[in-house]
Amino acid sequence: MHNKQRRGNKHGIPAYVVHRKKGFRATWFENSTPIVYRKEGWCRRSFGKIKKKVKAFTAAQGAEDRMEKIPIEGGHKPFIGEDDILVIPEVYGPNLADLYGQGIKKVILNQSGYLTFRGYSWDAKSLTTPYGHPDVLATLVNSKNTEEYVRYAFPHHPVHRFRLSVDPKLFFYEPNKKKQIAFSRIKNPRDAMQVVSILKFRGVLGEFELRPFINIPQSEVARLLRESLIFLSFGYPEGFGLPAAEAMACGCIVVGFHGGGGREFFDPHFSYPIEQGDIIGFARTVEGVIRQYEADPAPLVDRGRRAAEYIAKTYSPQREEEDLLKAWNAVFLSVGKVLAP
Repeated sequence: MHNKQRRGNKHGIPAYVVHRKKGFRATWFENSTPIVYRKEGWCRRSFGKIKKKVKAFTAAQGAEDRMEKIPIEGGHKPFIGEDDILVIPEVYGPNLADLYGQGIKKVILNQSGYLTFRGYSWDAKSLTTPYGHPDVLATLVNSKNTEEYVRYAFPHHPVHRFRLSVDPKLFFYEPNKKKQIAFSRIKNPRDAMQVVSILKFRGVLGEFELRPFINIPQSEVARLLRESLIFLSFGYPEGFGLPAAEAMACGCIVVGFHGGGGREFFDPHFSYPIEQGDIIGFARTVEGVIRQYEADPAPLVDRGRRAAEYIAKTYSPQREEEDLLKAWNAVFLSVGKVLAP
Protein backbone atom coordinates (compact mmCIF):
# COMPACT_ATOMS: atom_id res chain seq x y z
CA MET A 1 0.00 0.00 0.00
CA HIS A 2 2.79 2.44 0.91
CA ASN A 3 4.67 1.81 -2.35
CA LYS A 4 1.52 2.39 -4.41
CA GLN A 5 0.84 5.66 -2.58
CA ARG A 6 4.43 6.88 -3.03
CA ARG A 7 4.40 6.18 -6.76
CA GLY A 8 1.09 8.01 -7.11
CA ASN A 9 2.48 11.15 -5.48
CA LYS A 10 5.51 10.99 -7.76
CA HIS A 11 3.26 11.29 -10.81
CA GLY A 12 1.00 14.06 -9.60
CA ILE A 13 -1.68 12.02 -7.88
CA PRO A 14 -2.04 13.39 -4.33
CA ALA A 15 -2.25 10.23 -2.20
CA TYR A 16 -2.27 9.36 1.48
CA VAL A 17 -2.42 6.23 3.59
CA VAL A 18 -5.39 6.31 5.99
CA HIS A 19 -4.90 4.99 9.52
CA ARG A 20 -7.49 4.59 12.24
CA LYS A 21 -5.20 5.24 15.21
CA LYS A 22 -3.88 8.80 15.36
CA GLY A 23 -0.09 8.96 15.37
CA PHE A 24 0.39 5.45 14.01
CA ARG A 25 3.07 4.82 11.39
CA ALA A 26 4.46 1.50 10.21
CA THR A 27 7.97 1.10 11.61
CA TRP A 28 9.08 -2.32 10.33
CA PHE A 29 10.26 -0.75 7.07
CA GLU A 30 11.61 2.70 6.20
CA ASN A 31 9.00 5.10 4.87
CA SER A 32 8.09 8.78 4.71
CA THR A 33 4.56 8.13 3.51
CA PRO A 34 2.05 11.00 3.84
CA ILE A 35 -0.56 9.78 6.32
CA VAL A 36 -4.02 10.96 7.32
CA TYR A 37 -6.01 9.74 10.29
CA ARG A 38 -9.69 8.98 10.47
CA LYS A 39 -11.29 11.34 12.98
CA GLU A 40 -12.39 10.01 16.34
CA GLY A 41 -16.13 9.53 16.58
CA TRP A 42 -16.54 8.35 12.99
CA CYS A 43 -17.10 4.63 12.95
CA ARG A 44 -18.52 2.06 10.62
CA ARG A 45 -22.26 1.79 10.88
CA SER A 46 -23.90 -1.58 11.15
CA PHE A 47 -24.89 -3.20 7.89
CA GLY A 48 -28.51 -3.20 9.03
CA LYS A 49 -28.57 0.60 9.22
CA ILE A 50 -26.88 0.93 5.84
CA LYS A 51 -29.32 -1.50 4.27
CA LYS A 52 -32.27 0.61 5.42
CA LYS A 53 -30.63 3.75 4.06
CA VAL A 54 -29.84 2.14 0.70
CA LYS A 55 -33.46 1.04 0.30
CA ALA A 56 -34.55 4.66 0.76
CA PHE A 57 -32.50 5.85 -2.23
CA THR A 58 -34.05 6.10 -5.66
CA ALA A 59 -32.39 5.84 -9.04
CA ALA A 60 -33.09 9.54 -9.60
CA GLN A 61 -30.96 10.63 -6.67
CA GLY A 62 -27.46 11.87 -7.46
CA ALA A 63 -24.18 10.78 -5.96
CA GLU A 64 -24.10 13.86 -3.71
CA ASP A 65 -27.41 12.80 -2.09
CA ARG A 66 -26.05 9.44 -1.05
CA MET A 67 -22.52 10.55 -0.24
CA GLU A 68 -21.07 9.61 3.13
CA LYS A 69 -17.91 11.66 3.55
CA ILE A 70 -15.19 10.32 5.83
CA PRO A 71 -13.75 12.98 8.18
CA ILE A 72 -9.96 12.91 8.41
CA GLU A 73 -7.08 14.81 9.97
CA GLY A 74 -3.73 15.62 8.39
CA GLY A 75 -4.64 15.93 4.71
CA HIS A 76 -5.09 18.90 2.41
CA LYS A 77 -8.83 18.82 3.15
CA PRO A 78 -10.89 17.64 6.15
CA PHE A 79 -12.64 14.70 4.53
CA ILE A 80 -12.56 11.96 1.91
CA GLY A 81 -15.38 12.70 -0.51
CA GLU A 82 -16.76 12.70 -4.03
CA ASP A 83 -13.54 13.92 -5.68
CA ASP A 84 -11.42 11.18 -4.13
CA ILE A 85 -10.78 7.51 -4.82
CA LEU A 86 -10.49 5.32 -1.75
CA VAL A 87 -8.25 2.26 -2.15
CA ILE A 88 -9.35 -0.58 0.13
CA PRO A 89 -7.71 -3.99 0.75
CA GLU A 90 -9.58 -7.12 -0.31
CA VAL A 91 -9.82 -8.42 3.27
CA TYR A 92 -12.49 -5.93 4.37
CA GLY A 93 -15.32 -8.23 3.38
CA PRO A 94 -18.43 -8.31 1.20
CA ASN A 95 -19.82 -4.99 2.48
CA LEU A 96 -16.68 -2.87 2.15
CA ALA A 97 -18.19 -0.60 -0.51
CA ASP A 98 -21.03 0.50 1.79
CA LEU A 99 -19.25 0.32 5.13
CA TYR A 100 -16.38 2.61 4.12
CA GLY A 101 -17.79 5.85 2.77
CA GLN A 102 -20.93 5.03 0.85
CA GLY A 103 -20.96 6.90 -2.47
CA ILE A 104 -17.19 7.48 -2.52
CA LYS A 105 -15.44 6.03 -5.56
CA LYS A 106 -13.28 3.05 -4.66
CA VAL A 107 -10.62 0.72 -6.00
CA ILE A 108 -9.93 -2.64 -4.36
CA LEU A 109 -6.29 -3.58 -3.82
CA ASN A 110 -6.41 -7.38 -3.91
CA GLN A 111 -3.01 -8.76 -2.92
CA SER A 112 -4.25 -12.32 -2.37
CA GLY A 113 -7.11 -13.84 -4.29
CA TYR A 114 -7.40 -16.46 -1.57
CA LEU A 115 -8.59 -13.79 0.88
CA THR A 116 -11.24 -12.39 -1.46
CA PHE A 117 -14.15 -14.20 0.18
CA ARG A 118 -13.20 -13.76 3.81
CA GLY A 119 -16.34 -12.89 5.76
CA TYR A 120 -18.77 -14.02 3.04
CA SER A 121 -21.92 -16.08 3.66
CA TRP A 122 -22.55 -19.79 2.96
CA ASP A 123 -26.06 -18.80 1.83
CA ALA A 124 -26.29 -19.44 -1.93
CA LYS A 125 -28.72 -16.54 -2.29
CA SER A 126 -26.46 -14.02 -0.55
CA LEU A 127 -24.78 -12.16 -3.42
CA THR A 128 -23.50 -9.07 -1.62
CA THR A 129 -20.04 -8.16 -2.91
CA PRO A 130 -18.07 -5.02 -3.77
CA TYR A 131 -17.02 -6.58 -7.10
CA GLY A 132 -19.83 -5.07 -9.14
CA HIS A 133 -20.90 -2.37 -6.68
CA PRO A 134 -21.41 1.01 -8.43
CA ASP A 135 -18.92 2.72 -6.10
CA VAL A 136 -16.11 0.29 -7.02
CA LEU A 137 -14.31 1.25 -10.22
CA ALA A 138 -11.80 -1.60 -10.52
CA THR A 139 -9.47 -3.96 -8.70
CA LEU A 140 -5.67 -3.84 -8.69
CA VAL A 141 -3.87 -7.18 -8.29
CA ASN A 142 -0.18 -8.00 -7.90
CA SER A 143 0.12 -11.48 -9.44
CA LYS A 144 -1.04 -13.54 -12.40
CA ASN A 145 -2.64 -15.95 -9.96
CA THR A 146 -4.83 -13.32 -8.30
CA GLU A 147 -5.66 -11.76 -11.66
CA GLU A 148 -6.94 -15.12 -12.92
CA TYR A 149 -8.83 -15.69 -9.65
CA VAL A 150 -10.68 -12.37 -9.63
CA ARG A 151 -11.40 -12.41 -13.37
CA TYR A 152 -12.87 -15.91 -13.14
CA ALA A 153 -14.98 -15.13 -10.06
CA PHE A 154 -16.19 -11.76 -11.41
CA PRO A 155 -15.86 -11.84 -15.23
CA HIS A 156 -17.45 -8.41 -15.77
CA HIS A 157 -15.36 -6.57 -13.19
CA PRO A 158 -12.33 -4.49 -14.37
CA VAL A 159 -9.04 -5.97 -13.14
CA HIS A 160 -5.57 -4.45 -13.60
CA ARG A 161 -2.42 -6.37 -12.74
CA PHE A 162 0.85 -4.73 -11.73
CA ARG A 163 4.16 -6.45 -11.10
CA LEU A 164 5.15 -6.13 -7.47
CA SER A 165 8.69 -4.84 -7.09
CA VAL A 166 11.49 -6.21 -4.94
CA ASP A 167 13.49 -3.37 -3.37
CA PRO A 168 16.93 -3.51 -5.06
CA LYS A 169 18.48 -1.35 -2.35
CA LEU A 170 17.83 -4.06 0.24
CA PHE A 171 17.42 -7.33 -1.64
CA PHE A 172 20.35 -7.66 -4.00
CA TYR A 173 22.69 -10.44 -5.11
CA GLU A 174 25.39 -11.46 -2.66
CA PRO A 175 27.64 -14.29 -3.95
CA ASN A 176 29.45 -14.90 -0.66
CA LYS A 177 27.07 -17.08 1.29
CA LYS A 178 27.15 -18.60 4.74
CA LYS A 179 25.99 -22.15 5.39
CA GLN A 180 22.63 -20.90 6.60
CA ILE A 181 19.07 -22.03 5.96
CA ALA A 182 16.64 -19.14 6.40
CA PHE A 183 12.86 -19.33 6.63
CA SER A 184 9.93 -17.41 8.08
CA ARG A 185 8.38 -18.79 11.25
CA ILE A 186 5.09 -17.08 10.43
CA LYS A 187 4.51 -19.02 7.23
CA ASN A 188 2.94 -22.46 7.77
CA PRO A 189 4.85 -23.35 10.98
CA ARG A 190 3.50 -26.91 11.16
CA ASP A 191 4.99 -27.90 7.81
CA ALA A 192 8.17 -25.98 8.62
CA MET A 193 8.63 -27.95 11.84
CA GLN A 194 8.16 -31.24 10.00
CA VAL A 195 10.71 -30.50 7.27
CA VAL A 196 13.30 -29.04 9.64
CA SER A 197 12.90 -31.91 12.12
CA ILE A 198 13.31 -34.55 9.41
CA LEU A 199 16.53 -32.89 8.26
CA LYS A 200 17.76 -32.55 11.83
CA PHE A 201 17.13 -36.16 12.85
CA ARG A 202 18.53 -37.52 9.60
CA GLY A 203 21.76 -35.75 10.50
CA VAL A 204 22.13 -34.00 7.15
CA LEU A 205 22.44 -30.41 8.35
CA GLY A 206 26.10 -30.77 9.27
CA GLU A 207 27.61 -27.29 9.44
CA PHE A 208 24.42 -25.64 8.19
CA GLU A 209 22.77 -23.32 10.70
CA LEU A 210 18.99 -22.89 10.83
CA ARG A 211 17.93 -19.23 10.81
CA PRO A 212 14.17 -18.94 11.38
CA PHE A 213 12.98 -15.34 11.63
CA ILE A 214 9.85 -13.63 12.87
CA ASN A 215 8.86 -10.00 13.57
CA ILE A 216 12.18 -8.41 12.63
CA PRO A 217 12.65 -5.20 10.59
CA GLN A 218 12.75 -5.46 6.82
CA SER A 219 16.41 -4.40 6.79
CA GLU A 220 17.30 -7.33 9.07
CA VAL A 221 15.38 -9.76 6.86
CA ALA A 222 17.31 -8.46 3.86
CA ARG A 223 20.66 -8.85 5.62
CA LEU A 224 19.79 -12.41 6.64
CA LEU A 225 18.74 -13.37 3.11
CA ARG A 226 21.82 -11.83 1.51
CA GLU A 227 24.11 -13.96 3.66
CA SER A 228 22.10 -17.23 3.57
CA LEU A 229 22.70 -19.95 1.01
CA ILE A 230 19.26 -21.59 1.25
CA PHE A 231 15.76 -20.22 1.78
CA LEU A 232 12.81 -22.49 2.56
CA SER A 233 9.40 -21.33 1.32
CA PHE A 234 6.47 -22.70 3.33
CA GLY A 235 3.80 -20.13 2.47
CA TYR A 236 0.37 -21.34 1.37
CA PRO A 237 -1.82 -19.91 0.10
CA GLU A 238 0.08 -16.90 -1.20
CA GLY A 239 -1.17 -13.98 -3.26
CA PHE A 240 2.35 -13.48 -4.61
CA GLY A 241 4.93 -14.92 -2.22
CA LEU A 242 7.17 -11.88 -1.76
CA PRO A 243 9.60 -13.48 0.77
CA ALA A 244 10.59 -16.15 -1.76
CA ALA A 245 11.09 -13.52 -4.47
CA GLU A 246 13.21 -11.42 -2.10
CA ALA A 247 15.30 -14.48 -1.26
CA MET A 248 15.88 -15.18 -4.95
CA ALA A 249 16.88 -11.54 -5.45
CA CYS A 250 19.59 -12.10 -2.84
CA GLY A 251 20.88 -15.20 -4.64
CA CYS A 252 19.46 -17.79 -2.23
CA ILE A 253 18.71 -21.32 -3.37
CA VAL A 254 14.95 -21.31 -2.84
CA VAL A 255 13.23 -24.61 -2.06
CA GLY A 256 9.55 -24.97 -1.27
CA PHE A 257 5.93 -24.17 -1.98
CA HIS A 258 4.99 -21.45 -4.45
CA GLY A 259 1.66 -21.04 -2.66
CA GLY A 260 -0.24 -20.33 -5.89
CA GLY A 261 0.83 -16.74 -6.37
CA GLY A 262 4.52 -17.58 -6.58
CA ARG A 263 4.05 -19.98 -9.47
CA GLU A 264 4.95 -17.21 -11.91
CA PHE A 265 8.55 -16.95 -10.65
CA PHE A 266 9.25 -20.41 -9.16
CA ASP A 267 11.15 -21.47 -12.27
CA PRO A 268 12.73 -24.96 -11.86
CA HIS A 269 15.75 -23.73 -13.82
CA PHE A 270 16.84 -21.66 -10.82
CA SER A 271 14.65 -22.82 -7.90
CA TYR A 272 13.20 -26.00 -6.45
CA PRO A 273 9.38 -25.84 -6.42
CA ILE A 274 7.74 -28.49 -4.23
CA GLU A 275 4.18 -29.77 -4.59
CA GLN A 276 2.06 -28.34 -1.79
CA GLY A 277 1.96 -30.72 1.17
CA ASP A 278 4.78 -32.98 -0.03
CA ILE A 279 6.76 -32.93 3.21
CA ILE A 280 9.01 -35.88 2.34
CA GLY A 281 9.72 -34.47 -1.12
CA PHE A 282 10.55 -31.12 0.48
CA ALA A 283 13.00 -32.66 2.96
CA ARG A 284 14.60 -34.85 0.28
CA THR A 285 15.14 -31.86 -1.97
CA VAL A 286 16.79 -29.81 0.77
CA GLU A 287 19.01 -32.77 1.64
CA GLY A 288 19.96 -33.09 -2.02
CA VAL A 289 20.84 -29.39 -2.21
CA ILE A 290 23.05 -29.66 0.88
CA ARG A 291 24.86 -32.73 -0.46
CA GLN A 292 25.30 -31.09 -3.87
CA TYR A 293 26.79 -27.99 -2.27
CA GLU A 294 29.23 -30.05 -0.21
CA ALA A 295 30.32 -32.00 -3.31
CA ASP A 296 30.41 -29.17 -5.87
CA PRO A 297 28.95 -25.75 -5.01
CA ALA A 298 29.41 -24.18 -8.46
CA PRO A 299 26.10 -25.34 -10.04
CA LEU A 300 24.12 -24.08 -7.05
CA VAL A 301 25.95 -20.76 -6.99
CA ASP A 302 25.04 -20.38 -10.66
CA ARG A 303 21.38 -21.13 -9.88
CA GLY A 304 21.35 -18.43 -7.23
CA ARG A 305 22.89 -15.92 -9.62
CA ARG A 306 20.34 -16.67 -12.34
CA ALA A 307 17.48 -16.38 -9.86
CA ALA A 308 18.76 -12.99 -8.72
CA GLU A 309 19.07 -11.75 -12.30
CA TYR A 310 15.54 -12.87 -13.14
CA ILE A 311 13.94 -11.21 -10.13
CA ALA A 312 15.91 -7.97 -10.58
CA LYS A 313 14.80 -7.73 -14.20
CA THR A 314 11.20 -8.91 -13.89
CA TYR A 315 10.17 -7.30 -10.60
CA SER A 316 11.97 -3.97 -10.74
CA PRO A 317 10.60 -0.71 -9.29
CA GLN A 318 10.51 0.70 -12.82
CA ARG A 319 8.23 -2.08 -14.06
CA GLU A 320 5.95 -1.74 -11.04
CA GLU A 321 5.71 2.00 -11.66
CA GLU A 322 4.92 1.52 -15.35
CA ASP A 323 2.23 -1.04 -14.56
CA LEU A 324 0.64 1.12 -11.87
CA LEU A 325 0.55 4.18 -14.12
CA LYS A 326 -1.12 2.13 -16.84
CA ALA A 327 -3.66 0.80 -14.34
CA TRP A 328 -4.46 4.20 -12.86
CA ASN A 329 -4.78 5.72 -16.32
CA ALA A 330 -7.46 3.13 -17.05
CA VAL A 331 -9.21 3.85 -13.74
CA PHE A 332 -9.21 7.61 -14.34
CA LEU A 333 -10.44 7.18 -17.90
CA SER A 334 -13.37 5.15 -16.57
CA VAL A 335 -14.59 8.28 -14.74
CA GLY A 336 -13.78 10.67 -17.57
CA LYS A 337 -10.46 11.95 -16.31
CA VAL A 338 -6.98 11.87 -17.80
CA LEU A 339 -3.87 11.32 -15.72
CA ALA A 340 -1.19 13.93 -16.35
CA PRO A 341 1.95 12.47 -18.01
